[in-house]
Amino acid sequence: MQAGGLGEPGGSGYHGGNGTGMGGGNGTGVGPINVDNSQLITIDVVLGIANICLLLILLYMYIGSYRKFKSQFTFGLVAFAMLLLLQNALFTGFLLLHEGFKGPGMGSPIFFLNTIEFFALSVLIGVTRE
Repeated sequence: MQAGGLGEPGGSGYHGGNGTGMGGGNGTGVGPINVDNSQLITIDVVLGIANICLLLILLYMYIGSYRKFKSQFTFGLVAFAMLLLLQNALFTGFLLLHEGFKGPGMGSPIFFLNTIEFFALSVLIGVTRE
C-alpha cells in the first residue's frame, strides 16, 4: 500500500481529519448543515417579502376596521401597520441593494428576526380575523 495518495495523510488532497473521512466529523454519520451567508441573505429577502405581504393583509384589515368604527384604537393599528411596513420595505430593500449591509455573519441574526416576525404577524392576522 502506498501512502501519500490523494486524500491520504501526506497526499496533496489531505486537509486533516479525525479518522471519520476527509476533514472533521462528529461520529454520527451526519455532517453539519453549512449554509453560507449569501444563501441566508437570499432566504432573509424572501422572508422579508413574505412579511411585507402579511403586513399588507394586516393593513387592509385594519383600514377596513377603521372605516367601519372610526376609533382612535383602529387608527393606531393602521399607523402601526404602516410604520412596520415601511421598516420592512426599507430593510428588505437594503438587503437587496447594498452589499455592505450583507457583512459576514449577518445572515443568521436577520434570518431569526425575520422568522420570528413572520410567525408573530401570522398570529396577529389570525387574531384579527376573528
